[in-house]
Amino acid sequence: MKVEFFSAECNLCNSTLDLLYSAFPNLPIIVHRQSECVDGSCCRLAASYGVRSVPSVVVDGKIVLVGRPSLSELESLASILTE
Repeated sequence: MKVEFFSAECNLCNSTLDLLYSAFPNLPIIVHRQSECVDGSCCRLAASYGVRSVPSVVVDGKIVLVGRPSLSELESLASILTE
């Protein structure tokens, strides 16, 4: 399973990533940071998934979360991650 996180490195993105790390401490998350995307590759990857806003979480090529997740959204993500 491939879990990717798209971030603009703003307070919302950073706090959302911290929340994900807290909720899923053993989950490997590939983080795509805006500041690291100097050649446009992250933008092309995000576009290929349909990411239109950040923070966004993509699991196996499918957007599963956009924005800071609620408790119910975290529970839904947990069920996706355990499939």
